[in-house]
Amino acid sequence: MDQAILHIAQLSSIDAVLMHVQATGHRFGVLRQSYHFTPLFHSPVSSDTIIYADGYCPDWQTLYHNKDFRLHDPIPGRTLAKGRMLSWADAIAMGAETPEQQEYFDAMERHGLRYGTGLPLFGPSNRTAYASFDFGRPMTSEDEITAIKIRAVAQTAHLRICEIFDRDLNFPPLSEREQEVMKWIARGKSNTDIGTIIGISPETVRTYTKRIYEKLEASDRVGATIKALKLGIVTF
Repeated sequence: MDQAILHIAQLSSIDAVLMHVQATGHRFGVLRQSYHFTPLFHSPVSSDTIIYADGYCPDWQTLYHNKDFRLHDPIPGRTLAKGRMLSWADAIAMGAETPEQQEYFDAMERHGLRYGTGLPLFGPSNRTAYASFDFGRPMTSEDEITAIKIRAVAQTAHLRICEIFDRDLNFPPLSEREQEVMKWIARGKSNTDIGTIIGISPETVRTYTKRIYEKLEASDRVGATIKALKLGIVTF
């Protein structure tokens, strides 16, 4: 575990940090994991939250990326309020405050999401974040030791991501069209959808996307979106 934590300090991109955490989770036996980055002063379930998720079924990911559905997820807020690891079961046991929250819990049950644990992550200038992991089964006493290691890796990774955000990087400005494409990327639209919305071909969208990645020093949509939010290139 020490090597996993030390390696994070050597990583220079958000994508690399997230991929390292994902790989480390797999080595620890994690079936599902997520990292939720929210801009300052926003709710952890707001439409502004960028989510990096691994291991969740496509149906759940589609459902969770619906901002109206995610809005009723109380688990991130309850976990951050506790300030410690909080199992999904314990968060659910606190009860549903609204019919929509009960519907959310029912959807979790239908998708087999029973045994996960939420992690509150803390950074400078009130940059809190939420992460989760799930072994896909009830935790044992041995798993509890592993969970402490997972939290240490996740916390270190969050601090490193905050450092990367704060670097004084001079990104070339995005053109007006690139900003428009970036806006729709951040909203989860496919290349085909973006092309239809702004009246260009999907191939042209791919060209703009490649330029955006190069300028933002990102390798995928998650990294580009997080950097674009940080730099104020896109807002919601």
